[in-house]
Amino acid sequence: MEKLYDQIYQSVYNHLKSVEKINKEELTEVDAEKVERMEMALQASKDILENMLTPGKKLNFIYEKGSLHLEIFAEEKEDE
Repeated sequence: MEKLYDQIYQSVYNHLKSVEKINKEELTEVDAEKVERMEMALQASKDILENMLTPGKKLNFIYEKGSLHLEIFAEEKEDE
C-alpha cells in the first residue's frame, strides 16, 4: 500500500510542478483558465493526500484563486 501511495503522490506532485511552469501570459484566455483549474485540482489532490481523513474531520484549503472545504462525515451506525 505504501508503494502505491508514494507512486500516486509523486505523480500528482510531478504534474503539479509541470503545470506551475507553464507561462500563462502566452496562453489564450481559455487555455489559461484550464491551467488554473488543473493547478488548483492538483494542489487540492496533493493536500488531501498529505492530510489524515478521519470521520468527523473538517479541512479548509485556502489557495490564491479560491478555497476548498472538505468534511468527512462521521460514520453512522445502522440500527440492527
